Amino acid sequence: MKINELAKMTQINAETIRMYRKMGFLHPEQQGNGYYDYSIADFSSLVYLRKMREYGMSLTDISNYENSAQPYDLVQMLEDEEKTIRQQMEVLKERQRFIRFEKRHVVESIETGEESVQVMQSIDDKLDYYGEDVIMNALQQLDARSIYLTTTSCLRIDREVLNGKIEDREIRMEAGIGLYRFMIERKHLSVPEHAVIVPNGICISQMVSLRNCAKINILQLAPMMAYAKKNHHTFLSDTTGYLARIRHDEKGVIFDFRIRACIEKNQISDVSAA
Repeated sequence: MKINELAKMTQINAETIRMYRKMGFLHPEQQGNGYYDYSIADFSSLVYLRKMREYGMSLTDISNYENSAQPYDLVQMLEDEEKTIRQQMEVLKERQRFIRFEKRHVVESIETGEESVQVMQSIDDKLDYYGEDVIMNALQQLDARSIYLTTTSCLRIDREVLNGKIEDREIRMEAGIGLYRFMIERKHLSVPEHAVIVPNGICISQMVSLRNCAKINILQLAPMMAYAKKNHHTFLSDTTGYLARIRHDEKGVIFDFRIRACIEKNQISDVSAA
């Protein structure tokens, strides 16, 4: 059959079929006029080749095992590919998990101020890193390429401010990156030096909307501070944070952060939960 007939039968582009022939996967007979006559054997080879490609195998690997005298090469390749698929599935499950986590924070970011105050149970230590050198060293140790899915921007406000007077006064903040201890332990890594540990336990949290991540007016923290004072709670930690979303309006960029600080530490750390 002609290449166009084979392409129509298999729904594979003629140029692709031509490439496979040049690579030695197909062996049509060349006629006197220079055209190639593809046989049922070529059809079978092409269908089999595409099946292997759908399994994720490279053309080089397929060529190697087709030209190998070892009968178990294909079995080993299929086992290797299955292992790769299992690893990819784990990555996708992890990604799905944190997408759901992100969705929850986006929903929570709709309300701000007093309506956004929550008392929440944190189930793992939060590890935050502040300062250019500290952040850079932490990312190098943790391998930034693999942790961005599980990290976020965070804001540090001193607990002395949170336990202090509610007043119309602007204070400076530190911005950094944060993640949970269980994420580090899952990767079999040690906790980097200079991490600011926000202990697990009961926390008071609040959404704040900021145009400047370097400073904040204490009045913006009034809802969580007032709640703590009303219920006779003392903040035991500085704040950590979660950047829930970034939005834009006619004045510029707005950063919606959910910040929280611990008021009661858990007695037992549960690092197996998310």
